[in-house]
Amino acid sequence: MTPRRLALLAALAGVVALTTFGLLRGRTPAVPRAERSPTAAADSLVKARGMTDLRTQAVAGAHILISHRDARPAMPGVTRTRDEAQALAVRVATEILDKRASFDEMARRYSDDARSARLGGDLGVVQPGRLPLSLEVTLSQLEIGGIEPCVESPAGFHVLMRVPVRRAVARHILIAWKGSGGDGGTISRSRSQAQTLAAEIAGQAQAPEADFCELAARYSDDEQSRFGCGLVGLVVPGNLEAAFEEALFALKPGGISGVVETSYGFHVVKRDPEPPPR
Repeated sequence: MTPRRLALLAALAGVVALTTFGLLRGRTPAVPRAERSPTAAADSLVKARGMTDLRTQAVAGAHILISHRDARPAMPGVTRTRDEAQALAVRVATEILDKRASFDEMARRYSDDARSARLGGDLGVVQPGRLPLSLEVTLSQLEIGGIEPCVESPAGFHVLMRVPVRRAVARHILIAWKGSGGDGGTISRSRSQAQTLAAEIAGQAQAPEADFCELAARYSDDEQSRFGCGLVGLVVPGNLEAAFEEALFALKPGGISGVVETSYGFHVVKRDPEPPPR
């Protein structure tokens, strides 16, 4: 048996029970009064183990959730047993660790977390206190690219990976249609009319001589950004709707997308170069 297989089995033997994260954010276990505060516990762990402190340094993660029929919350259409879910999580992790498949590929194929699966399992930047401390500890102990093979939570089994922090400066032009999320009550165009107009604007925006600021001011239905050159701001995965983020992070700095649809309507997305740190 290879050392990698042994490591995987050892990880399984010590499966850590975590509070549900991502799907159950905001629920934290009650702490007996005699115990130290979460802040004090975190301080001790950081000092004792030499871990990255998520409160002072951004850490990002990705996961593949393998749910089962007894998991909470229940996932629609999931009928596998707990043992079957654990076995599948092991197989998925093994294929990734043996480099027979990428994490991104396996997340899109197997993860029961539909939101992050579309992003290759990306959970985005882990905000301090939004995930259970034990999950933050696991992420902080991993090197970038490091994988924790099998972590159990009430939602099922997770293959967890620490990833580089991704961020991008976004601009957009929104073309809403009547009844869409971007309709403030003044839009009369139909969905098909909005899609056609968005396609025309995308073509104009992608022309070498195009002025994105002018196009945003002329056409965008986002009243908050239209006169600010369509500026959305600095985006990390998990901030916005998945379709918008997929288009944004697929662009190189300076790139402009085709038509992107979200619940707000149709967007033309531009990725700006990220400003240097001050």
